[in-house]
Amino acid sequence: MVGPPRRGRKPACDDPGVVELVEHTGEMEMRVRSPTLAGVYAEALGGLAAELTEGGGGPRGRRPVALSASGADTLLAELLNEAVFLAETEGFVADGLEVARLEGGRLEGALLGRRDPDARPVVKAATYHGLSLEREPAGGWRAAVLLDV
Repeated sequence: MVGPPRRGRKPACDDPGVVELVEHTGEMEMRVRSPTLAGVYAEALGGLAAELTEGGGGPRGRRPVALSASGADTLLAELLNEAVFLAETEGFVADGLEVARLEGGRLEGALLGRRDPDARPVVKAATYHGLSLEREPAGGWRAAVLLDV
């Protein structure tokens, strides 16, 4: 089953992309496309946020983020796991990304979103199983990541 499109939501970044959520038993596959690598990360956060909340909550805010991983693909999983952690522990639902530095497996910047006490913790973690991130032949980026639900 493909999740609903994110209608009426502000784009997660300046390079709007496409997010598709496909449900499997015990997991959900997220497929993301964007013109830029930073856009893939931001759109993935927006797709995750759409699963965690109905878009309500308090005023917009930001949380600093500094992550390191072995590569750009594992950085995507780490970023989503950071967003899941913040949703569970603080009720902060990240739906966008402000990038200060993005190199290889290193990201510095801020998660953008809002505190939502009604957020549903439906996603446990982003997994490395089936994780992919690659440039598309015609330009842009595409990613796939499995979310444990």
